[in-house]
Amino acid sequence: MLPLKRLPRNGHIFISAPAFPADLARLQNGINYLGALGYKTIKGNSLKGNFGYLSATDNDHAAELNRAFADDDIDAIFCARGGWGGLRYLDQLDYKNIALKPKALIGYSDVTFLQLALWKKIGLPSISGPMVAVEMGTGIEAFTEKYFWDLMHPAGNYQINLEQTETRIRQNGAVDGPLLGGCLSMMAHLLGTPYSPDYKDAVLFIEDVGEAPYKIDRYLAQLKQAGVFEQIKGLIIGQFLDCADERTGGFTIADLFDQYFNVLSGPILENFPYGHGMKKISMPIGAETTVDTRKGTLTFRSIWER
Repeated sequence: MLPLKRLPRNGHIFISAPAFPADLARLQNGINYLGALGYKTIKGNSLKGNFGYLSATDNDHAAELNRAFADDDIDAIFCARGGWGGLRYLDQLDYKNIALKPKALIGYSDVTFLQLALWKKIGLPSISGPMVAVEMGTGIEAFTEKYFWDLMHPAGNYQINLEQTETRIRQNGAVDGPLLGGCLSMMAHLLGTPYSPDYKDAVLFIEDVGEAPYKIDRYLAQLKQAGVFEQIKGLIIGQFLDCADERTGGFTIADLFDQYFNVLSGPILENFPYGHGMKKISMPIGAETTVDTRKGTLTFRSIWER
C-alpha cells in the first residue's frame, strides 16, 4: 500500500467532476463550506464543462486527474459528484506517475471506478466519502462530518464503535483484511477488466441506489460467479436506497441478501451507515481492516504517511 499524503489543516484541495456535471449552486455551497474550515480550493475545468451528459471528454477527464495528482501544491482531490463516466477513461490515467505522488481521492458512487482501479494498478488507497456538491453542498449532517474529518485527520488507527451506529450484526466473527468495495453496480461492471481488484482475503463493503431488486440480483450473481464471495473474509452491507420494484415477482432486497449471503463464512454487518444517503461513515479503501463483532468494533489501520 502507498501511504497517502496528509491533508494539512489549511491545505489545498483540488475539486473535480469526474463523471456528471455538478449543480453549480450546490458546488459553490460546498466550496464555501471547505473555505470556512480553512482549506484553499482549486477548481478543475470539469466543473464548468459539459459534454453531453458528462462534465468533460474522456481525454479531458483523464488529463485533469493526471495533472492534479502530479501537482505538488495539491494535497487532496475531492470529487464534486458522481453519476457515470469514470469507466470510460481508466486506460488513460497515468498510474506510474500517480504512484510517485500519492494523495487522497475522495468520493463515492461512480468514483468507485477510479478508486478501485487506483488500488488495483498501484496500491493507492482512497476515501469513499462525502462530495463537494452533494453532502457538503446541501448542509452536511453532523454524523457524516464527524466520521469524515476524523478519518482525514486521525491520530493513528481509526476505530468505530458499532453500537454507536445503526449497524446490525448479521453474522459473528473476527477477521483482518484490506477494505475493498463501494457502489455494487460499479464493482460488477469492473469485473473482467484490468482494473478490477483482487478480492482475496478482503473485507468487502457494498451499497447502491435506485436499482430494482432484479438488477441487484444480477450484480450479486455476477460477483458470485466471478468467485468474489468465495475469496472475501468479511462483508459490510451498507444502504440500498430506493431499490424497490413491483415487477420482480416479490423478491425484496432482504430476500436477495438471504439467498446470496447466508452461505458465507466470516462476519457480516448490515444496515451499516454508508452509501448514497446523507448520513454516512466514510470508508478508507485499501486500509487494513479488522471486523470484530464480539468487541463490536470496526478498526481501520492508518493509510496516511507518518
